[in-house]
Amino acid sequence: MIQQFKYCKPGVGASWLLVALVFVGSLVGGMLTFAWQAVPQSLTYLIMMCFPLAACWWMGAQAQLRGEPALRIDAPHFGKLGAFGVLALAAIAMLSLSVVIEPTTSFIPMPDSIKAIFEKAFVESALWDMIVSTCILAPLLEELLCRGIMLRGMLARRKAPWKAIVWSALIFAVMHMNPWQSIPAFLIGLLLGWVYYRTHSLWATIFLHCLNNSISTVISRVWADLPIDAGLKDVLPETTYWIVYVAAALLLAITLVILNEKTVSSQVQAPVDA
Repeated sequence: MIQQFKYCKPGVGASWLLVALVFVGSLVGGMLTFAWQAVPQSLTYLIMMCFPLAACWWMGAQAQLRGEPALRIDAPHFGKLGAFGVLALAAIAMLSLSVVIEPTTSFIPMPDSIKAIFEKAFVESALWDMIVSTCILAPLLEELLCRGIMLRGMLARRKAPWKAIVWSALIFAVMHMNPWQSIPAFLIGLLLGWVYYRTHSLWATIFLHCLNNSISTVISRVWADLPIDAGLKDVLPETTYWIVYVAAALLLAITLVILNEKTVSSQVQAPVDA
């Protein structure tokens, strides 16, 4: 069944149609939650994502019937750094980016309705359910859809790499379906898209996405008494915060420069296979 995804290479327009199907799936999952309050959030998340992924499977099956070539979703090339070096540096970049972009969440105050959703997802839900939905399913399925299918499809259609990365990041931000998360999600999407473009490793972006979500999960459970929208600036002394912020910005710049110099990108990154 996964074979059909290799044939699915959507452009920008088709990618936005897939986003619309994410919204449809979210509505269906919401109706299920309304009818059955005890439904696990991991189940509603699966329902939400099955709509666009089913469409991708169908699009791939049609492309295969038309005789179009398959294009591997994961074909890693880690350059001089090797897999461990790339993953280690990319992890540092992701952690640093999470600190650097934190002030962007203050641009749009978190509405009470979003706070209630986040509290239910990160504080009130069962730990196993939160781990499955946030740390396993979200990295796997969102990276498959946004990077492995959408970004790969745009690159395969010879979309300029920077445009393809920006489009996939924008789509990733919109998929989160709340303005408060949109700016940080867009910036994280840029990093994930760039890493995928440089390495063509879907598992690398899944790892980074899992790392980011796992940190949020740990923070929400260990410091459950903090407001759901609290950040480093709320818990660290001001001087300490700015030292951490500047250090994170420098680390982010250094790791991106090294990754850019030591990895080799290509417009269509995966070899064609049957």
